[in-house]
Amino acid sequence: MEIDYWNPNVHYHPWILDSIGDHPREALDIGCGDGRLVRALADRARHVTGLDSSAAMVEHARSANRDVANADFVEGDVFDLVGTALPHEHYDVITMVAVAHHLGTDRAIRTAASLLAPGGRLVVVGLAAPRSAVDWLALVAALLAIRREAKRHGGKRAQDGLPVAEPDMTWSQVRHTAHLLLPGSRWRRRLMWRYSLLWEKPGAPAREHTAPDF
Repeated sequence: MEIDYWNPNVHYHPWILDSIGDHPREALDIGCGDGRLVRALADRARHVTGLDSSAAMVEHARSANRDVANADFVEGDVFDLVGTALPHEHYDVITMVAVAHHLGTDRAIRTAASLLAPGGRLVVVGLAAPRSAVDWLALVAALLAIRREAKRHGGKRAQDGLPVAEPDMTWSQVRHTAHLLLPGSRWRRRLMWRYSLLWEKPGAPAREHTAPDF
């Protein structure tokens, strides 16, 4: 089943796919929504788990991706499932797209790191809150870029039923938190009011990864 639309989060799916390395065994997408990214990850990984706290979104994701044999969808709170349905240090790749601020950025990063296997990769696309005049100017530029890209893609269409939450940290706070919790991580401010975060957990990987062009 085709899941076809554009929004600022989908815009960064190609970067995510380029960042996960070669043929990971187990991938986890936290806050999977309708499963569009899970579907794409399933073309690269041996198995993918999509997790979402919304029963309606999980039901929709299962229906939309019923033809994807190597993907499963789990309903629940990620914090409640750690150590049970979500084993510690199990996943070669964990992705979070526009979800960390919903969960609390600090806690979300810590939890994802605990679920990641040694040598695995955490790949995050997130949002931050404006603080300075420069931030507000950047927000205006982001909105213009989103409008332009939406028009180019035939009109922006978001996933239905997604919750909305204000970012819980400023840009500098997110960057500081990432560098504190994930030494060696690569954080970058992006267009369309997004940041990217890439971290490889220390330890022997299950397989060789090809370092992405960040």
